[in-house]
Amino acid sequence: MRGKVLTVSIILAAPIAICCVFSWLLFSPCPPGELSIVNDTQGVIDVPEDVREDANNLAVEFFGNNPAACQRFVDNFLEVYSAAEDRDFLLIFNSGGFGRKTIGPEWGTVLDGIEGELESLGYTTLLVVYVRTFDGLLDSIKEIREQSFFYPSKAKPLASQIDFLTEHIESIRVIVMGESGGGILANEVMEILEVDPQVYSIQTGIPFLYHGAVSDRSLVINDNGITPDTVSTGDLWAIFRANLGRLPTHRPEEGHLFFEYVRAPGHIYTWDHPGVRTQITSFLESNFGSD
Repeated sequence: MRGKVLTVSIILAAPIAICCVFSWLLFSPCPPGELSIVNDTQGVIDVPEDVREDANNLAVEFFGNNPAACQRFVDNFLEVYSAAEDRDFLLIFNSGGFGRKTIGPEWGTVLDGIEGELESLGYTTLLVVYVRTFDGLLDSIKEIREQSFFYPSKAKPLASQIDFLTEHIESIRVIVMGESGGGILANEVMEILEVDPQVYSIQTGIPFLYHGAVSDRSLVINDNGITPDTVSTGDLWAIFRANLGRLPTHRPEEGHLFFEYVRAPGHIYTWDHPGVRTQITSFLESNFGSD
């Protein structure tokens, strides 16, 4: 009798436990991402006390009663503030995939092109990467959840950090850039900051399921000018055919998930693609060429 009771208890408890885990994965908060400076190591210089106080308040808003996390955020964020204070443009890149720190070789050429074009117009720039997912399976699962619902949680912290910077550095302009899922995040940030005239956006390869409103200060490129982007057009059959003979024998690098290596024809954007350089150059010149 006791064995039957135990069996029934396990049968009843198992679905409850599964539901609890699923609910936690679905509704647990995401940690805010962080801005990481690329190729600039000046560190934190003298920061006005009111700026430091506002940064502390922002950290408390993000992390609550967690002094260690708040201090890490403030130290990192004020380093970005210090580096950006004397620049004309802050360029924020949101990578595709899981949004870790790496800049791929393709979009790396686009970033070089954007920096070069702005410099030719007489401006100084600071490039940072927005790291929205950290190491670990749970963070990866949360990123999948966020991207599936178009970043209901992760867009707000980035928008708050940008709002802070444009408020405290009145002359700076920010270009939020993103590829694929990172482009969705960039567009969601633009929707939050739609009334801030200092913020612009450049996005490529937006997945076909996303239909967010596009700001008149945004440039969205969904075709590299050579091959139609199968992710933006939703050509799943072309993606399937491109991977049919490859996936069974392909081994991802250690520490990476398998589907990060799925090929999608046309979902590559470089500065030399005819549909990329011309549009971005025109966008930059029309918005900033007459200053």
